[in-house]
Amino acid sequence: MMHQFLDSLEYIQIHINNSMFRNDILFVAVYVDDILICKSNKNKILDLKIKLSNYFEMTDCKMYKHYLEMLITQNC
Repeated sequence: MMHQFLDSLEYIQIHINNSMFRNDILFVAVYVDDILICKSNKNKILDLKIKLSNYFEMTDCKMYKHYLEMLITQNC
């Protein structure tokens, strides 16, 4: 269901990793029921979060420090 939703928003699935999607502005990582949205444009991230929350029940965990054994660093 997530794949179809992101496809409808013109996100392209990255073939090397089927859980990664991108458009010209954002990268989205999906793993089971976790989603990580990456990019420096906070307004675009917020826009996608609103679209996702209108379609799916979700909780915003704000800033991640770890995701799937990856250490996340942020330049704010």
